[in-house]
Amino acid sequence: MEHLTLMPGIRAPKSSDKLGDLRKAEIFSNLSDALLRKISGLVTTRQLKRGQVLFSEREEGSGLYIVASGELRSVRQDAEGHEQVLSTEHAGAVLAMAPVFNGGKFYSTMVADTAAEVLCLQTRDIHELCQQHTELLWNVARVMSHRVRRYAELIETLALRNVDQRLAQYLLTIARERGIAVESGHVVELTLTRGEIASRIGSAREVVSRALAHLQRSKLVEVTGRRLITIPDMPALAAFAGLERRESKEKSLSDLSSEFV
Repeated sequence: MEHLTLMPGIRAPKSSDKLGDLRKAEIFSNLSDALLRKISGLVTTRQLKRGQVLFSEREEGSGLYIVASGELRSVRQDAEGHEQVLSTEHAGAVLAMAPVFNGGKFYSTMVADTAAEVLCLQTRDIHELCQQHTELLWNVARVMSHRVRRYAELIETLALRNVDQRLAQYLLTIARERGIAVESGHVVELTLTRGEIASRIGSAREVVSRALAHLQRSKLVEVTGRRLITIPDMPALAAFAGLERRESKEKSLSDLSSEFV
C-alpha cells in the first residue's frame, strides 16, 4: 500500500466545489455560507489512488479529513497482520476526529479502496474554528456520539454473533444499500472477495466460504457463480442474524419519541 501524508503549510489549488464537498459532511452541513467559505480557505485537497494509505494507526494525528469522493476503509491490524475493517467511508465522511480532539495517534489506518479525493484540515485550524463558532462544536459532539454508537454496535456484532450471523448481517446491509428487488427476492452482487469480506466481519476466508455455504443450504440465500447473491426472504435472514429484535426495539423507541414531538 502506498502511503500518503499531510504536509503542513502546503496548500493545494482550490477545488471547483469545495463548498459543496464540505456541505456533504454532517459537521458542516448546517453552517452559514460565510463560515463554509472561511473553512474552504483553510483546507487542502489530496488525490488518492486505489490502495494508497491516507494515514496510519502508527502515526500521530495531524488533522481532520473530509471525504469528497471515492471510498476508503478504516482498518486495524494485529501483530500477525490480520486485518479488521472498522468501517467503509464515502463522500461526506469525516475522518480522524478522535486524535484531533483527544490527541495521540490515529486510531486506525485509512486505505483508499477506489480513487478518492479528500479535504484536509489542520488540527490547529479546527480547534480555532470550534472555539470561535459554537455551532460547529455542537455538530462535532453530535457526530462523535453517532460514531460511538456505531462502534458499540460493531463490538456487539463481533462479540455476540457467530460468523454465520455476521455474514448474514453483512449481506443484509449491502442488499439494503444497493440490492435490486426482483420477483424471487433481493439480488445483490458481491464486489469483495471472500477474504475481503472476512476482514469486515472479523473472520477468515475459509470460514466465510463455509458460512456462505451454510446459508445457502438453509435456503436463506441463493448463490449464482462467485458474486451473485439472491436473498429470497429479507425478514427471515434478519431474524437469523439476530437483527429482528434490535430493529423492532429501535422502531418502538422511535415511535415513543414521536409522541412527544
